[in-house]
Amino acid sequence: MLDRFISYIHQNNLFTKKDKLLVATSGGVDSVVLCHLCKNAGFDFAIAHCNFQLRGDASERDEKFVQNFANQLQVAFYSVRFDTKQYAQENKLSTQVAARDLRYEWFEKIRSENGFDFILTAHHADDNIETVLMNFFGVQELMD
Repeated sequence: MLDRFISYIHQNNLFTKKDKLLVATSGGVDSVVLCHLCKNAGFDFAIAHCNFQLRGDASERDEKFVQNFANQLQVAFYSVRFDTKQYAQENKLSTQVAARDLRYEWFEKIRSENGFDFILTAHHADDNIETVLMNFFGVQELMD
């Protein structure tokens, strides 16, 4: 898997070992695997985690897990907590769209303030299907 990861990056000229990467990490399998691949490939990266405070104790456990994970990998860790429901209400957005807006705005802020060259996110097929459906139907309430 590591060889395929490195080969794909090189073949598509995505980034190099000279680049500084910010990896968005939820604590889910896909983002944890991406971090392991980056570490094992020798890339310079840090981890960014958003706590949307939507799942009570589970959100807190995810944040702590990702912080411990970053410590284990010996990489910088950035985290933020959002009042996602309030932001969604104030901006008349679904919770899902609000969370997406908040996280990408924050990732860009961290990137620009800390000299990261790229933001990496891990997605699986279901994530792509969700995005396509949301865009196709133009529905912001799809995930609420």
